[in-house]
This record gives sequence, structure tokens and C-alpha cells, in this order.
Amino acid sequence: MLCLWVFITLCPAVFGQDSTIIRLKNWLEEKNFSIQKTFDGSRNENKPASIAFQENHRSPNDFFHLDLGIKLSELELLKNTGSSLLFYPKVEWHKSTDSTDLKNKIDGGLNFEFIPFGLKSPDLPGGIPNKGLILAPWIQGSSSVRRNFIEDVFEMKLAAQVSLVSNYKFLPGYIFRDKEKNFLARYYPYIGYEYYRLPDLITKAHTEKFSTVFVRLFFDIWIVPRAVQFNLDGTYRRIINNDSAIRTRLPIMASSIFFYPGRQEVISIGYEYTHGYDTYSKFQLIQLSSLKLSVKI
Repeated sequence: MLCLWVFITLCPAVFGQDSTIIRLKNWLEEKNFSIQKTFDGSRNENKPASIAFQENHRSPNDFFHLDLGIKLSELELLKNTGSSLLFYPKVEWHKSTDSTDLKNKIDGGLNFEFIPFGLKSPDLPGGIPNKGLILAPWIQGSSSVRRNFIEDVFEMKLAAQVSLVSNYKFLPGYIFRDKEKNFLARYYPYIGYEYYRLPDLITKAHTEKFSTVFVRLFFDIWIVPRAVQFNLDGTYRRIINNDSAIRTRLPIMASSIFFYPGRQEVISIGYEYTHGYDTYSKFQLIQLSSLKLSVKI
């Protein structure tokens, strides 16, 4: 508790608007570098990477957990066409000391995001051409090769999903802001497909290959601008070609709240509650509470 008090007390001075850490954050963003929990959706999702102390409600275990995803750069194509196509490499590390569900996985891969049609703007003055769509499809894809150090195997995941994006209020992808232009809220709905190749998932020396379809909803809301952030991330998966003992229907929901001392948006402390069937836990049911020290860029 003393360390937490010191952290909260020093943050306004260390992480103020003119601090070195904020200047470093701005420089990294200019270089298209990003740190998040994971890149399983849009690169614009604000899901902080974290090291967490977790309580497992389904066992007596308390343990530490690390979620760290890094977007290294971006290659943007179709510039000045009204459409958008970009690719970016990512690396992720997920590690848990839970004795009933040890994890140590590093994966790397390539993601892409494609908006095939331009978007109309609600703020253009009269007489200026306003081409594009009010609500456009947003196609995203990812490929990942994951090293599972606990099982000493390589896993593979391919995913494709479609969301929607708009510049108009209350529609998906619209950025709500206050009078001072501070970010307030944004949400994304998804529908998608995944393919998994997972050795030793159920039986040693046997590789499970299966596909899922899913729907997902992600909310990012700042309850207090640049101070208190709330995330809600829910996914419902259904395995569509599976002859193993894995459960067919796989819902999972995570809700989290983060506090950013000093009105900066880099380092926070937070709490998260997760309940459902986790892809990183061999699709088993988890129920976790997490106290987090988090960072996002």
C-alpha cells in the first residue's frame, strides 16, 4: 500500500504534460509504435498492457500475470484514394504463474486493416464535395505464430473480422469528445472467423485443428477525461468444425477500470474482472479478478 501511495503522489510531477515520459510517448506515436494488452482488434483500441496480481475464483491460487503487445511500425497503402489499407507487425508476450494454468507464450505476426470506401464528414461546409459513406465496412486480419514455452510447441492462429466505422455521432468507430477535445468514448462491433492449430491442447503429441466464428463488442469510455478509463470487451465464439472434447460455445467477458494519476494517459493502476472461456487458457473456463499496473502508448 505504501508503494501504491508513493506512485499516486509522484505521478503528477513525473508524468505531467511536459514530462520526459510524455514527450517520449508522443515521439513513439509519431513512429507508429504502440503498446497494448493485445492486438486482437483494431489498433485504435485502448487496452493497456499490464502486469497484474490475480485472484482465481475457481481455485485458491493467487498469482502474477503479464500481458504485453507491441506494434512495431506501419506500412500504409492506398494513400490519397479515399480508401485505407495498412499492415503492421506485432509481437505479444503472455505469461502467468498460476500453478493450475501456467503460461509463457510469445507470438509474432502480421495484422492488416482495410477500409475500402472513404467516409463522409458531418463537419464540412456547404458546397464542398462530401464523398464516401456514412458507415463503412472495416476489414481486419491477423496471422500469429506462437511459441508455447510451457508445452514446448509452436501454435498458429489466423483470424479475419469485419467491423464498421463512421464519422457520425453514435455510430461505430465515432470518437466522442468533450468541449476541450478530450477523448471520451468509442465502440466497435465485430463479426469474424478464426482458424487454430494447437499441438498438445488435449492429448499429448496430438495437434488440434479447428475453426471458430465469433461476434465481439468492445467499449472504451473515459468516465473522467484523462483520469478514469473503463473498458468492456465481450466475445461469443462457436467452434464450427471440431471433433475433440473442446466445448463448442465459448463466451467470455472482461470489464476493467483504470486510474491515470497526473492527468496523463500512459501509466495507470486498474482492476479487471474476467469470466468465460479463454483462448490463452486452452479454452477452459476462467473467473479472475486482477489488480494491475498498466501502460499504453
